[in-house]
Amino acid sequence: MTDSQDDFRKHETSFATKKAKTPVQIARELRLQYESDVGIFFAEIAKLPRENLCKILIELPSAIFEEAFSRIPHKKMAKALSYLASDELTDFLQRIKQYDRDYAKSTYHLLAPEEQAEVSNLSQFPTDKAGAYMQMEMLTAKLTETLSQVKQKVRIFRQEKPNSPIFKLFVIDAEQHLVAILHFTDLILFDDDDTMKKIIAQATIHHQKPLSVHTSTPIEKVIQLFEEYELSIIAVVNDQEQLQGRIVFEDIYDLIRMQEQSQALKMAGADYEAEEESFSSARKARLQWLFINLVALCCAAFIISLYKETIEQIVALAVLMPIVAALGGNVGNQAVTVTVRKLALGQINWKNALPVIKQEIMIGIMNGIIMGAVVAMITLIWFDQPQLGLVIAIAIMINLAVAGFIGSMIPLLIKKFGGDPAIASPLFLTTATDAMGFFVFLALAEIILI
Repeated sequence: MTDSQDDFRKHETSFATKKAKTPVQIARELRLQYESDVGIFFAEIAKLPRENLCKILIELPSAIFEEAFSRIPHKKMAKALSYLASDELTDFLQRIKQYDRDYAKSTYHLLAPEEQAEVSNLSQFPTDKAGAYMQMEMLTAKLTETLSQVKQKVRIFRQEKPNSPIFKLFVIDAEQHLVAILHFTDLILFDDDDTMKKIIAQATIHHQKPLSVHTSTPIEKVIQLFEEYELSIIAVVNDQEQLQGRIVFEDIYDLIRMQEQSQALKMAGADYEAEEESFSSARKARLQWLFINLVALCCAAFIISLYKETIEQIVALAVLMPIVAALGGNVGNQAVTVTVRKLALGQINWKNALPVIKQEIMIGIMNGIIMGAVVAMITLIWFDQPQLGLVIAIAIMINLAVAGFIGSMIPLLIKKFGGDPAIASPLFLTTATDAMGFFVFLALAEIILI
């Protein structure tokens, strides 16, 4: 076999492998390729099929994304964008606009008129509202249309929008008001000549007012609806209850995943955008967090310094102090994580949070009794001092109860005053639990042992 034939087969195999992979997987490989050989990276970008080009590019980190799209001709980019749903197309152009307004404008003018209209319509909604996440591609039918006409619409829709899923049929009246949402299984038992009005009246499913959200509905509320009702799709209407678009689970799933990743990074002292941007931005974001934690640690050290004479008399206290603080920190982190999650999903707010706070306190007390007894036994065996065991048992029980209370209260207070609980909660929690743990343990030791 010749070298040229061998290279061709390798290329053919590589291309087939790429087609079988998801955009996220391909983007991950391209990122590694960019770091090792920029030339090959751009050669691989040029080979990507248009139907997947934008979906792959959007998964690249910001710095690589900017360099990648800037080398793609406007016409090729416009044709690649035509494979995206209206919401994805709008998001992609808006991201390009952040880096190169002229490129975004030139590409926009090369889109089909209907695509331009969709982008203009969706761009008017803020990113925290439902309207920004809706797809305008959907299958609709008027009350007067027959099942036969709907079947024809399905055929045309599938030909024109092969990548757009058809979950349900949205039935509207003459003024575009949403009347009903039908499963296609609802239509099987009816004749081709039956109208949508007749089908709705005779369908076995009860059709009260169909579930929908407004274009101005906060996206957090939409996420909550999808999770509570296990939805696959939801209709989006305007203030006049006229159908505007739909939101599908795929987009909500992406939002949930990004939200969870962002919260996890924030609570660990990192920033989602900074981590995706570059090594330098990630380092700077983490360094800021380290300085803030240094201040918190200094507060805890100050508490210890107040009892330095007590520690000098009973050296075992210095050995056991980290146990009290660490257990309190773990319980506090658990309470913070649960509370931040519930706040993000809209399940609790300042007014109805009392049951959550009580639950975290009770969990802290019950676990504090168990852990306090265990550590007291270890202390008794280790140092042969029953009173010291009693002191650390009481300190752990109090600290875990307080940690549960603080861990649930801090996110609620931060949210009430307009802050981001995921960012600020760990800072205040560390300071509070460490300081409280050291104070309770050393104060009890001074009272009981000295």
